[in-house]
Amino acid sequence: MTDETTRTVRGMPAWLRGLVMAAWNLVQIGIVFYGLGTISFLLARIVIGERWRAVAYANNFIPWMAWGALGLAAISLLARRRWLLIGLQAPIIATFLIIYGGLLLPRSDEVQAAGPTFSAATYNIISRASDPERVIEVIAAMDADIVGLQEVGPEHAEKIGAAFANEYPYQVWYPRLPVHGVGLLSRYPVREEEMFRTLRDSMLHLRAVVEIEGVPTTVFVVHPSPPRHVASPLTYNDQRRNIEIRILRERYFGVVSGPMLALGDFNMSDQSDSHHALRPLLTDSFREAGQGMGFTFPAKGTRLPPLIRIDYVWHSDHFVAHDARSWDDSGTSDHLPVRATLSLAP
Repeated sequence: MTDETTRTVRGMPAWLRGLVMAAWNLVQIGIVFYGLGTISFLLARIVIGERWRAVAYANNFIPWMAWGALGLAAISLLARRRWLLIGLQAPIIATFLIIYGGLLLPRSDEVQAAGPTFSAATYNIISRASDPERVIEVIAAMDADIVGLQEVGPEHAEKIGAAFANEYPYQVWYPRLPVHGVGLLSRYPVREEEMFRTLRDSMLHLRAVVEIEGVPTTVFVVHPSPPRHVASPLTYNDQRRNIEIRILRERYFGVVSGPMLALGDFNMSDQSDSHHALRPLLTDSFREAGQGMGFTFPAKGTRLPPLIRIDYVWHSDHFVAHDARSWDDSGTSDHLPVRATLSLAP
């Protein structure tokens, strides 16, 4: 403790002073173990990677680990060995700043465009548990030109389709309960469309060719499976999701030569191996033009705020993103939508 704090403690009764000092020692021990834990994670992330389930799990929560370390570093200022305790928190804080620092800075508005500007959004509406009227309100408020929908059920498809019959004259629906359905709303003509699965029992995916101001653009609406056993890093299993995203990348995204968008709930964080594997093909619009953390899940059902960003608007290098954000209203879904403004790149 600092000298002033020590003098305050010495003025306490002996029994209380003993309790305070014991508690403070436990806090410092906890700070040491937290710092050693985060350093061990960073080393394992470099050496082993996501082959170890615990690393794959922890990759989802790097921002929260860093913010925890920042709080403990502040508490460490009260300790005599403050620089040792702060030094143990520094690696995870530095890692956060390297990874996410660009998202914390103001974005430049000087983005050149060579063609029409339009907006695209993705929205997991969880039809089995959401109010279709509230979902309709959110879609109307976003006012995106193209909207990819996941977890679409028959009732939601019927009501959303009717509500936007004039606003979105081009609609594609493949509704399935409980979580398998997909849909697409578009102000631009849909020239082709097909439903497909990556695995025999996977959720549905959609491929469409949308003519955006005369530019044929392949639009995917996808929903890979979520990781299993997410309550513990020891049982966490994202292998099925990784397989589905690899199939999407190799058999679908990778064979498109022209302009392309991929909208969906990808069930991955931006630090996962699957996210890194998509980057050579596509650009994460939020990473390019967003600000802040953009967390999208869970938007309801817990007392916690959204913890992770798993919903994406990806685009090929034919486009450039001017703006991207997670919407501030989930419309009773457990996901916040993501909306991006894009245009043809120069």
